[in-house]
Amino acid sequence: MKIMSEKNMDLDEKKENPLLKGWNSFVNGAKEGFKEFQETLKTQAEKNKEEWEKNTEKAGNFFKKMQEDFDNKLKKFQQDIEQKQLESKEQWEARKQKIKEDIDKWQESVRQDWKEGVKAWNRGVIKGAWMFLLAMIPIIIVLMIVIAILNPILNP
Repeated sequence: MKIMSEKNMDLDEKKENPLLKGWNSFVNGAKEGFKEFQETLKTQAEKNKEEWEKNTEKAGNFFKKMQEDFDNKLKKFQQDIEQKQLESKEQWEARKQKIKEDIDKWQESVRQDWKEGVKAWNRGVIKGAWMFLLAMIPIIIVLMIVIAILNPILNP
């Protein structure tokens, strides 16, 4: 029986051919590696999907924030333009009012100067007339005296 058992051992050893053993080891390693590769791909795909969802949310938030910023800047720009228009309108109204006030002051000043000029002219005319009368009265008196003296002499 020993011979049989030795023969079985020899057959078992023959069956375990090193080439076959290496090939089986290679195939099993490849299968295990492929399974690990599949698992890694699966976990990586899940991580990528989670990251994609996070990044999609971040991108959505980014674009939403950019839209809000753009809207806010646009509103601010529009308010600035409206403010400038109001300021320009107010400045125009203020300038117009100032010009009107200046013209009114000038007209009043001209009226006042005219009135003062007319008063001064009237005073000058009246003063001149009085001066003329004052200067002429002695001459007229002297002339009347001369005529009164000469009249009896010239008319005998």
